[in-house]
Amino acid sequence: MKKNSLLFILFFGLAFSNIFAQEWATAVKVSTLGGNVEVYRSFGDQFNAHVGFSYFTLDQDITGEEDYDATFSVGLMSISALGDYFPFESSGFRLTAGVFINLNQIDATLTPKDEYTVGGDVYTPDDLGTLDANISFNKIAPYIGLGFGNPTGGDSGLGFTFEIGTIYQGGSIVDLTATGLLEPSAAQDQEQKFEENLSWFKWYPVVSLGLTYKF
Repeated sequence: MKKNSLLFILFFGLAFSNIFAQEWATAVKVSTLGGNVEVYRSFGDQFNAHVGFSYFTLDQDITGEEDYDATFSVGLMSISALGDYFPFESSGFRLTAGVFINLNQIDATLTPKDEYTVGGDVYTPDDLGTLDANISFNKIAPYIGLGFGNPTGGDSGLGFTFEIGTIYQGGSIVDLTATGLLEPSAAQDQEQKFEENLSWFKWYPVVSLGLTYKF
């Protein structure tokens, strides 16, 4: 009796492990959100759920014949919780929806580099100061997209995935700070003007492609 029970438990454990392994996959992607890693779990033949993390940074200094030097820093970081629906099981075509924790932001610093003479008074770059701008977005951002490829479908091994979609990040949130004579440029009404000029940027396009691996 004990031997039969032991065999039953062993058989059940192996069977459960096999089923469990076939329902999971991972993906490594390159997208307009940066480098991306995701973990997938299937729920039947037509539904997947997956969570992911995306990251990318870019720093750029702009110098030249302008009256100022500029430094820009783009930081993309987001966490996603998404679901896939496959209306046609064998095609790999899918509809995807969910939500992002959107930590994307842009920082810029403007630094005057020339002296100015006004009414006989000379103002150095130190007198003028600097102007800093931080642009961020709604932290909770819904997503919708469509793509091809089912990371949890088919046999174990490598696969391919492609997707296009958009994140609704809402209006831009602009925070200005300044020093010296440029300090009035950081007033609240100036922040509002910046936000109005960026009102077109409520939707962030997402294009991604990558490799998947089914366990």
